[in-house]
Amino acid sequence: MANDPTVQQLRVFQVLAEELHFGRAAQRLHLTQPPLTRHLQALEQTIGVRLLDRSSRRVELTAAGAAFAAELTGVLARLDRARDIARRAEQGQIGRLAIGYVEPLAIDLLPRVLRGLRQLHADLDLQLHELHTDEQVEALRTGTIDCGLLRAPANVDPELDFDPVGNDDLVAALPIAHRLDSPEIDLAELADEEFVIYRRDLGQGMITATLTGCAAAGFTPTVRHQAQSTPMLLTLVAAGEGVALVSGQLSRIPRPGVKFARLRGNPAKSTVMLTWRRGESSPVLLNLRHLLKNFERDHADSGIDRSANRNGEASARS
Repeated sequence: MANDPTVQQLRVFQVLAEELHFGRAAQRLHLTQPPLTRHLQALEQTIGVRLLDRSSRRVELTAAGAAFAAELTGVLARLDRARDIARRAEQGQIGRLAIGYVEPLAIDLLPRVLRGLRQLHADLDLQLHELHTDEQVEALRTGTIDCGLLRAPANVDPELDFDPVGNDDLVAALPIAHRLDSPEIDLAELADEEFVIYRRDLGQGMITATLTGCAAAGFTPTVRHQAQSTPMLLTLVAAGEGVALVSGQLSRIPRPGVKFARLRGNPAKSTVMLTWRRGESSPVLLNLRHLLKNFERDHADSGIDRSANRNGEASARS
C-alpha cells in the first residue's frame, strides 16, 4: 500500500538502530548520507513517530524507535526467510509432492526411490496415497495427487503424461498344498485351474496382464472369484479357492497357506508407469523421474530377475 514503509526504509532504520551513526550506517548500506537521511525521514513520516534523536554529537533511539527496532528485527528475519523459501521452492528444494502408488510398490521400489528423493530435497513434504490405478487417474484429475506410480491403464487419458518405469514380472500364487511344487512352472500348467483375480473396477491393469499372459500360454482362465484387495485375493488362494497371478514383489513376503512360483519365460508382465498431469512439471518431479530411470537401469544392468531370484526371493519392483 502507498502508506506502508518500503523494505529499504526498514533496512535503513535497522542498520541505523544498530550503528547509531549515520556515517557507519551509510558505509554498511553502500549509500551516501543524504539518501540515508531521506529514507529515515520518509519512514518516520509514514508511521507517524520520531524514531531517532540526532544532535551534533550523538544519535539516539527515541522510546518509539527502540520499541520499533525490537519488533523490526523479527519482521525482517521472517521476510528474509520467506524470500529464501520462495527461491528454494522455485528450485524444487522444498515444497509438497503427493504420490499415488499401487500396493506392491511399497515393498521395494518406493522406499529406494524415496530415499534418493529425500537426499535431494531434504525439506520436501512427501504425501503418499495407496490407490488402485483407476483411483490414481481420478486423483490426478482432481489434484489430490501430483503424480502416480500405477499399472498401464486400460485407456490413455489425454490430460495425463505417462513415462514407463519398467515391467513387473508376475508370479503364480498357489495354495500351499497345490499339486505343483516347483519354484518355477509353465503358466500353461494352470490352464485347468480356477483363478482368483482382482475386481474389475479396481485392478484393471492386473486383469489385463493376467488375461494377456494366459492367452500367450494358450488358454483363457476360468474365474471363480474377484477380490477387492490383495489380502483378500491371497486369503482366497490360501483357502484353496483358486490360483492367481500376482506381482512378483508380493512373493518377497511370506504368506501363510500360499506358495509362489516363477513363470518360465516371463510370459506375464504388467507395465508400471509414472503418470502426471500434462503440462505440469517441477524440479522435484524431474528428479523423481530421473531416480526411477536409474532404478530401472541398475536392475537391468545387474541382470537381476525382477520376479524372483534363484533362492525364490522375489525382487520385482511392484
